[in-house]
Amino acid sequence: MPDAPFTPQGARDYCEAIEPFFCEFYVRCGRMDVATVDACKDNFLAKCNAVFEPRYLDLETAGLLALDLDGIEACREHLSTVACDQQFLELAGPCAGMWRGQQAVGETCGLDVESFVCAPGSECVLDLSLCGECRAVVPVGMTCTPGTDTCGAEGICDNGTCAARARNGDPCTPDDTCLVGSVCDAGTCQPPQVVGRGESCDARHRCPYLTVCTGGTCQPTAALGATCSNDGVCEIGFCEGTCKAPLANGETCARAGQCASGICEGTCQARPSACIMD
Repeated sequence: MPDAPFTPQGARDYCEAIEPFFCEFYVRCGRMDVATVDACKDNFLAKCNAVFEPRYLDLETAGLLALDLDGIEACREHLSTVACDQQFLELAGPCAGMWRGQQAVGETCGLDVESFVCAPGSECVLDLSLCGECRAVVPVGMTCTPGTDTCGAEGICDNGTCAARARNGDPCTPDDTCLVGSVCDAGTCQPPQVVGRGESCDARHRCPYLTVCTGGTCQPTAALGATCSNDGVCEIGFCEGTCKAPLANGETCARAGQCASGICEGTCQARPSACIMD
């Protein structure tokens, strides 16, 4: 008999739940420096389980975030057909719904994964301190106040009304606002281009996973235990002469980049950050 379908139970199952369809998307769109979906699997799970899962698990334990099974299915369907240039930010569009935030409008949120803690229909708006507040998303076509209201990831408050941002490939002028991360180039909105190993890279020409932009070209990242010069060349973890695995909560640390949680206060601290705890 065939195996029963895998049903994720929470943050501990997140990486395993999304790996099959994210790897298919990565290979189809050249987002990882591998030739096959099978080659993507172990690399994807190693990075996801070491870097992202601990942060989501901390927020789930704090009651701020819950895995949304309907959102995972919507993301799977979306990534199977979306044009590569329309999904540069991986957790955008339907894939933004894989996590269901628990913070109500007016409650606090933060940078990085803590921006996901706002309840559906709201969005984290950061201030200059990189701490934020959950604000209700004003629909496109409705009245808004610049600096106060948010029109969501695909909208912008323009002359007092929420307007849709121009999508990648749409005609634009320098005065138009393209999707976040994209720019108006030669009359159309364009996302950054993903280039291959050995090719030239810069802010608009990004390297695929398992490579890093070094000296202006995409070069392979260093695996755990390999010699390194800085944290940025390590595929996972941090650099102390060699690439070392991220430290768990409670372990002694000297800087945030050593911690799986991304928070160091002498020892690695669990999420959420002070932005949410204040």
